[in-house]
Amino acid sequence: MSAYRLYLLISGVGSFASRTAFTLNLIYQATVVGLSPLQLVLVGTLMEAVCFVAQVPTGVIADRYSRRLSVIVGYLLMGAGLLVWGLFPTYAAILVANVVWAIGAVCVDGAEEAWAADEIEPERVTRAFVRGGQVSQAGALAGIVAAVAFTAVEPALPIVVGAVVTLGLGVLLVVLMTEDGWRRPETFTRSSAGGQVAAAVRAIRGNVILAAIVGGTLFAGMSSEGFDRLSQPFLIPYVGGRPVELVFGGLAIVAAAGSIVVTGLAGRWIDVVRPQRVGRVLAVVQALTAAGMIGLGFAGHWWSAVGLYLGVRLLRDTAGPILNVWLVSATAPESRATVFSFVSQADALGQVAGGPPAGFVAQRRAIGAGISVAGLFVLPAVALYAVATAPRPSRGNEPRPSRGNEPRPSRGTEPRPSSGTEPTAGGTTPAGTSSEPISPL
Repeated sequence: MSAYRLYLLISGVGSFASRTAFTLNLIYQATVVGLSPLQLVLVGTLMEAVCFVAQVPTGVIADRYSRRLSVIVGYLLMGAGLLVWGLFPTYAAILVANVVWAIGAVCVDGAEEAWAADEIEPERVTRAFVRGGQVSQAGALAGIVAAVAFTAVEPALPIVVGAVVTLGLGVLLVVLMTEDGWRRPETFTRSSAGGQVAAAVRAIRGNVILAAIVGGTLFAGMSSEGFDRLSQPFLIPYVGGRPVELVFGGLAIVAAAGSIVVTGLAGRWIDVVRPQRVGRVLAVVQALTAAGMIGLGFAGHWWSAVGLYLGVRLLRDTAGPILNVWLVSATAPESRATVFSFVSQADALGQVAGGPPAGFVAQRRAIGAGISVAGLFVLPAVALYAVATAPRPSRGNEPRPSRGNEPRPSRGTEPRPSSGTEPTAGGTTPAGTSSEPISPL
């Protein structure tokens, strides 16, 4: 199987497994396990803390040892964590499962995209990421339907099914995944690992686009926690006597279907060899996201609230593939996975930092006010992206990346948006997006 087709397979299957396990995960934790609100928060905080600590070390291992191995181990760990999560309905077991799942998620995060950029032909990389985003969203759509159906039988069943599918994907990759377009360094020591991190830091500090991506991801992450934790409680009073799981399952289906269309439209405007244009498209998407969040906080009736909620979810799902293309266009192959990990670490830090302020405002004022505050956090990200992609007179026309920054051609032969409330295992991306692990809370 070609690397292009395998990347699409990973994106679709990983996303299906993740959404099956996490779409209605809160119902399982609250009704079956019986977690209190404080315990629910602590579960999410622990997961984000593990992601923050483990992001860079796992990225270094992927860059210095093997992207393929990192991805395979990651999916196996995520599957094992989900299996513990679904089979042992206790608070302690869920904490352990979160740690295992989070380590697996950060092993995949960045390494999967770096592997794809090296193995897929350069002229097909942009198409792969855009198409992968669409396939991921289609898998998410199927996963949402499966989660609703399985929950009707047994609340823990979607989690167990998601675990089995994730483990199966990891085993399948052992057989199908190759690594011919990248060469491992001859030696790997602590000093070389430190040098890898230092090289990634230098790359970010010396590149306006990379610095903007890291900073923008931090602010987008700050906004995601407020939206993820508050948007559904904000909408619940509008639901009335309808089954909550069916209402939110239906909304998730609509958002996933819409994201497939919007991602395809965005793909017509972006290309890995035109990073300035990619950044401008992402800036527009994030500006619309900020406006949608702020407007949602002021929504006064069902249709306006649902419309804005769906719009924000759709835009956040679309932002993930765009960000991946922009990162690939701005990074060199030898440090790509480490840079991806730095970006995901910024997302995790933002989620930890941004959740409490939005929650405090929601508690003291109103839930809608907390969501609007979360929307305000996105505005600095828009500004950073706009500055990074502003025309520079001294450079003339839009620059093309150097040969060293282009993905290397294949010499041989996905799943963290984010949907907002569920981690994304089909090509993770930062939580303000569809692809980064996101707290399932």
